[in-house]
Amino acid sequence: MLTGFIREEPLQALYAHWRACAKGGRRLPMRDEMDMLDLPVPVLPHAFIYEREDDGRFRCRLAGTRFTDDLGYEPTGLHLDAMLDPLLGRSRIALYDSCLSGPRACYYRARMTPIGHEHRESGRLLLPVADADGAARFVFGGMVVARLADADPEHAAPDGMISSHCDDPIGHRTDRACG
Repeated sequence: MLTGFIREEPLQALYAHWRACAKGGRRLPMRDEMDMLDLPVPVLPHAFIYEREDDGRFRCRLAGTRFTDDLGYEPTGLHLDAMLDPLLGRSRIALYDSCLSGPRACYYRARMTPIGHEHRESGRLLLPVADADGAARFVFGGMVVARLADADPEHAAPDGMISSHCDDPIGHRTDRACG
């Protein structure tokens, strides 16, 4: 379980909500079970949804206001690989792929320099969610950017990654609803 690794309170609340829908990590929640309007209020501004398209690329389908503000631009409609530096992007895209191929929840901390902002660190939570056919297709998650004063002094790898942790894979059972 990622509970001991997630530092940011909004991401802890998002993980708890997803685990309730995932029945404790034993089944893959459906997209309609992870409605933005059902999220705890502190999570909403940090939340995002990416969809893996047929060509394997991830397109941002929805981004909360804080997520957008921290990036410095509106990512909705953009592909993840087009928003990332090629060196930095490989490890991040690999985590999105791992999230859906597991499927498994993943959490990582990394350095980032959003457009128009100083160098900072962020925590991201990636949660697999199924499409209507039960296939892992959506990454539902959240990002919280640390203020410089709260930045962790841990050493980052050349690609900016500080740490990453993933849950064990979960089943694809979709016969029980969330709630």
